[in-house]
This record gives sequence, C-alpha cells and structure tokens, in this order.
Amino acid sequence: MGHLADDTCRVLVVDDEIEIVANIKAHLERCDYQVETAVTGLDALELLRSQHYHVLLADIVMPDISGLGLIEIALREKPDLIIIAMTGYGQQVKDLTHERSPHYYLEKPFSLNQLSDVIDSALQKSRSPEAQR
Repeated sequence: MGHLADDTCRVLVVDDEIEIVANIKAHLERCDYQVETAVTGLDALELLRSQHYHVLLADIVMPDISGLGLIEIALREKPDLIIIAMTGYGQQVKDLTHERSPHYYLEKPFSLNQLSDVIDSALQKSRSPEAQR
C-alpha cells in the first residue's frame, strides 16, 4: 500500500475539521502514504501549486474557498491528480458537481479502511496500461 514503484504516494488532505484531518493523516501514514494537510481551501491551493501530489482528498464544504472551487482549479491545473471528494451531503452534492466532478466520492462518515481502499484502487487504475493511453 502507498507505494508507486519507487515513488511514495503523496496525498494532500483538506478539511476544515482538524480532528478529521488528524485521523486521516495518521491512518494514511500507517499505510505508507506521505501525507500533508490543510484546513482551508486557500492553504490547499498554495500547497497544490508548490508541490507534487498524486491524490487530493478534499472536503466539499469549507469556508474561504469551497471544496468544489478547489476541485475545479485542481482539475484544470493538475490533470493527472486523482481527486477524491468527501461530503456529508450525499447525492445532493453529486448532482451539483457533474461539471467539475472528482474521480471518487466518499460520504461521511466513512471508515478509514474504506478510504485507503479507494486510494489504492484509484492509484492502480491510474497506473494501468489502459489509463496510460
């Protein structure tokens, strides 16, 4: 888990709830991912523009810049980035985000094992020969 050949998978976790960010970070680090966090969309945007990440895990509803805004920018500026959206608003958010849709949705509350399974699956798909075409 967490490794892409010799390259450790780098994940940026963004949520305005500090406890959620801390729990996700601890779990993903146990799974051998390299994890950085941000508690605002603006901080996340700065990190995305200054460093390389394989995965963006972003809450949809945040103050300053929404997760939807962050996802829209990330899709435009980092087309190879795997984007996973977290939401407690379920299908309503999915219906609103069809144009700037993340690759995956996780509805809160979700298990940490479910999260790492989604990341592993997304990374495998992105590295498959079909995804390289």
